[in-house]
Amino acid sequence: MEGSREPNVLAAGKRFHRDVQAAYVAGLLGVKPAGAVEQTIVRPSGKRLRADILLIVATEPERTQFVVEIKSTIWEGRTVAKQRALLLRRLRQMHDYLDVLVDDIGRTVDSVVPALRYPQRPSAETVEQLEAIALPEGIMVVFYDDMDWRADAP
Repeated sequence: MEGSREPNVLAAGKRFHRDVQAAYVAGLLGVKPAGAVEQTIVRPSGKRLRADILLIVATEPERTQFVVEIKSTIWEGRTVAKQRALLLRRLRQMHDYLDVLVDDIGRTVDSVVPALRYPQRPSAETVEQLEAIALPEGIMVVFYDDMDWRADAP
């Protein structure tokens, strides 16, 4: 890393963010990629949070708001305790968003769909551990390499 060059891990993470933003909205939701940029969520206290993807998709009869945090975490090679601690930190971040967004249910949206997106599916055991923590809180854990991002996919 010299001058203004970013560390490789940071540059790779930013590329992954852009790829997911474009693929998720264009391929899966049919929304223009320009709408899939980081957006600010302001808590009642005035604290500003940044969501990687925050979209409202108004498809009758339901207006759904998607809030997605894109993480470039590779789970393999971490102890179970470190995996759990990292996931809990990500869930707290998502709950900070949800604390604000659920107030809009019934007014500007009918539902809020939170998800954490990671690049690679880890071992079945790790997926089971992650989902056992996240799903009871209503937050999906999704792996980029599991998705078919084409708009014509079933």
